[in-house]
Amino acid sequence: MARSMHEFKTTGRDDISDSRPDHVQPSLSKAENLSRLLSVLDDVLNEQDANEMMGEVAFKQARELRHSLQTKKRLERDLPLPSLTLPPSAKSDASENRNLGNSISALQLTPWISSSIPSELPPLPKILDPTLEMAAFTHSGCLPGRVTDLSYERLEWVGDAYLYITSTLLISQTFPGLLPGKCSQLRERLIKNLILAEYARKYEFEKRAKLPSSIMAGNRTSATAHEMTKIMGDIFEAYVAAVVLSDPTNGVARVSEWLKNLWAMTLAKDIRTEERNGRFDSPLWRLRGAIEETCQENVKPRVESLNAKDRLQRAIGSRGVKLIYKDSGPVKKDSISKLPLYTVAVYLTGWGENGKQLGFGSALGKTEAGMKAAENALANKKMMSIYLEKKKVFDAQLERERAALAKQEEGH
Repeated sequence: MARSMHEFKTTGRDDISDSRPDHVQPSLSKAENLSRLLSVLDDVLNEQDANEMMGEVAFKQARELRHSLQTKKRLERDLPLPSLTLPPSAKSDASENRNLGNSISALQLTPWISSSIPSELPPLPKILDPTLEMAAFTHSGCLPGRVTDLSYERLEWVGDAYLYITSTLLISQTFPGLLPGKCSQLRERLIKNLILAEYARKYEFEKRAKLPSSIMAGNRTSATAHEMTKIMGDIFEAYVAAVVLSDPTNGVARVSEWLKNLWAMTLAKDIRTEERNGRFDSPLWRLRGAIEETCQENVKPRVESLNAKDRLQRAIGSRGVKLIYKDSGPVKKDSISKLPLYTVAVYLTGWGENGKQLGFGSALGKTEAGMKAAENALANKKMMSIYLEKKKVFDAQLERERAALAKQEEGH
């Protein structure tokens, strides 16, 4: 049973004064008093009926007081704030096991190209931590109200930032000629609640959402269509954050590739129009500082680090040529880890082929399996040489046509 504030006073002061002479009255340090008060607050707030016993207003104020005191205590000790992502059974020093994902940069994201626009919904990246996965779909109203509770409201704020920066980098690189205002309009089409809620419903997030009964459909106080759109949009943002936080090594890369493919379907018309008009090489993505070479006259050109899919696309991709990645065969189990083992194949339509398999690869995730399929295709030098030659001839013909058109326009 939780101790009351009265019990705290008697055990904290009267017991000490009774056991020592009057001339010896050692006062507790500020840190000790703070720890005692936090202990009492924890006991009271963790009572099952604390909210009902104290009243909603007092309960909320007590929680806020506890959080403020926890913050004060940790700041005084120069310790980081406690991680809100760890369950009680996994508490550890907050300076260890940080789960902040690797940052996003333009070098890790390549522009959209029409030939890689998916024809179907890209597979959902997995959340690797079960606590974060549950939190991504849970409304705060379904939780006890502790400051350590994890809900989609907490996660969506983080996910919103990743959506914002990823969409900004993709749009800036794909549409380098657009003014910032127009770029902002494109970005709004990708990150507004209406479209995020649409994505969430396509992935059937509604079935996984854990919402209070008061806002479920059919109740007197059920949420309106507009409110449900906001909820689904928030859950989508929370899912993005959960993928990143659950996988500090590859989470950002996995979620960025997924979003890139998903958004490509939304901006398909704009991407194709941009390609037809011809994309110029913006210096924005070429200028790089070199700390030790800033004064040198000869600056080495930037070497792009492209993944296998992008290398294959750049090698044989062109107008009307499609590279499609599909599941190949049933899902098996890895002999060592016993986890699902996916096999993905890459197929070519174009250069005289119609759905020809170029390569395949197997891995514990579909993204990695697709990369291995592309690597498998690139490794087949004999096969690649055929399509490289066809592309070379096509590009040369295209260049002659452009030159002739330019000459004709000059004549007028």
